[in-house]
Amino acid sequence: MSNPWTNPDRLPSDAAQSLAQFINARADIPDQSAAHAALVEALSPRPGERLLDFGCGTGVIARRLAPLVGSTGAVVGVDISAAMLEFARACGGPAQLSYEQNDGAAIPFPDGSFDGAAMARALLHVAHPHEILVELRRVLRPGGRLAILECDWGTVAVDHSDRALTRRILDWRTDTVDGNNWMGRQLVARCLAAGWRVGDIRVLTTIGRDETTTHFGSLRRSGELALQNGIIDQSEHDRWVGELDSRLSTGLFFASINEFILVAGKEEDADFRR
Repeated sequence: MSNPWTNPDRLPSDAAQSLAQFINARADIPDQSAAHAALVEALSPRPGERLLDFGCGTGVIARRLAPLVGSTGAVVGVDISAAMLEFARACGGPAQLSYEQNDGAAIPFPDGSFDGAAMARALLHVAHPHEILVELRRVLRPGGRLAILECDWGTVAVDHSDRALTRRILDWRTDTVDGNNWMGRQLVARCLAAGWRVGDIRVLTTIGRDETTTHFGSLRRSGELALQNGIIDQSEHDRWVGELDSRLSTGLFFASINEFILVAGKEEDADFRR
């Protein structure tokens, strides 16, 4: 399946705008906001630092970072999509926040330009994650650190009476929809292969009991896409989604997913192990 997140500029303009609005609004959902806060905490920005937010999308993380580096620092958001960056700029921000369009193959800054970098759910969508990790390492100064947030759809757990059908839908969604959904578990190996030293690794487990998390909409979409692509038939779809709806209405809905935050350093330096 094609992945609209890889480059939203390939979408019709109205669809790209809708995706930008979705990304920005999703950031306010409590479980998403908590994950973003944890990523920023892991990076541990300091006043006066120059930081890079790669795959910045609508600037959600960049806008969190900018006040923390203060007027003597700088935050640069980099994204492949002009549509996302247009939306990000329209959201405003302090003078120390700016944006650049780039796909990561050759980030347009000299070696050692940044003290740190953040990346939130970007690697699973890119075609060449190794090259991007190498390039990010190049633009960080010696001792610089990289904080990455990635989800892992293979860790999704859903309580449902039909285990076989649930596995079929979720395994297909994990293997087929919207990028490399095992990226979370691959972060350590990929960072080591790109020359990083791996420091802290944190697991964020989001538990969904109602519609205040992102779980229910994502699961419903998984069922709809499985139906559209012939993985399940209409009766299986109706039965699977119907039980989720029933569990939601009676307080019996339960789902969870693990996300991972990894902090890596450009070279051996105790300063990045925080």
